[in-house]
Amino acid sequence: MLRFLRALSPKVEFAIVVGVAFGYIILVSIAVAVHPRSGPHHTNGSLIGLVVFETILMAVLFPLLRIRGWTFAKIGLAPTLRETSVGLLLALAFYALWTVLWVAIVLFSHETAQRMAETRIVAQGIPLATIVLVSPVNAFFEEVFVCGYVMTALHRKENVWFALNASVAIRLLYHLYQGPLGVLSVIPFGLIFGYWYARTGRLWPVVVAHSAIDIVGMLASVR
Repeated sequence: MLRFLRALSPKVEFAIVVGVAFGYIILVSIAVAVHPRSGPHHTNGSLIGLVVFETILMAVLFPLLRIRGWTFAKIGLAPTLRETSVGLLLALAFYALWTVLWVAIVLFSHETAQRMAETRIVAQGIPLATIVLVSPVNAFFEEVFVCGYVMTALHRKENVWFALNASVAIRLLYHLYQGPLGVLSVIPFGLIFGYWYARTGRLWPVVVAHSAIDIVGMLASVR
């Protein structure tokens, strides 16, 4: 089995990893985008379920990637206090860009702005413990695969812009369920973080920034 896994081509490896990590949630996201649901997209139960689901996927994929020669060092995942501080600055940079984008949306498409403002991602009353749990786990899962793995794997064969655009496209696909809010927030989110990663090769600040943005966003939504 080990020999078989090591002999897989990079393309097959990429298809397996991306398919396992994001295939199901992309299908669900597209289904919800086509047939929108009423009410919040996430409840306390669904958020806990997301943590369990992503933990299981990591338990499946990490051994495969280790056999294939992947390590956290290879994707630039090195937690330090300095990298954590940089991550918080990245989160602030995203909010600055998002503020400018939001003002532009309000000025040029009031209807879109209204639809975005009415979008409820999470239900009211989500416990703080759930928010503190799901935010770092989800941020770690997403950035390890959609940023660290996808961009590193593709950059070996293609140019950096192809890798960046592919990463943003995958990220966008599994956020389609959020409607205009997801589309118009995820694109700058993915571009900022992907460009940072492409320039520096440092993934931990991206994980920290993503986690911080999720915590702030959920706290603002549920209170």
